[in-house]
Amino acid sequence: MQLINYSLISLISFSGLLIGMVLAFTAKEELEPGKKYFLLLQKLTLLLILIFLLNFFNINLYLRITIYILFIFLMTINIKSQIIYPALAAVFFLSSKNPELFITNSILIFLYGFPTGSLFAKKLIKKRKSFVLKNIFLNYFWFVIITIILKLIF
Repeated sequence: MQLINYSLISLISFSGLLIGMVLAFTAKEELEPGKKYFLLLQKLTLLLILIFLLNFFNINLYLRITIYILFIFLMTINIKSQIIYPALAAVFFLSSKNPELFITNSILIFLYGFPTGSLFAKKLIKKRKSFVLKNIFLNYFWFVIITIILKLIF
């Protein structure tokens, strides 16, 4: 895949965060009651990404089950999404080796951005939209940078 196409898809996957931010500012009154659903959606999306990735690599069933159990344990300790996004960059890169997996995981990363962007904006909802947008870029744009660096190196 050419670097320009790969980079554009990376930006599109990243844009889920921006749509999540817009969603938060559009429906401010729904943020508090929807928080538990946003968190659930984040976890389910990450689980789907993991399932597709492990199935692609044809990993032994017992090892897959062990990884799922470890993943479920990690999801109970609520890892910050700022830490998850660099891992998603690696998943994005690994997925690029297979077109079907790449499309699936790119869409799932985009969908992961909806609740992530909404939850991030929820913390700063009283600030200006430009301030929140700047902070989203400062906290999450590493995803795009890491995906491009991985593509250039490998």
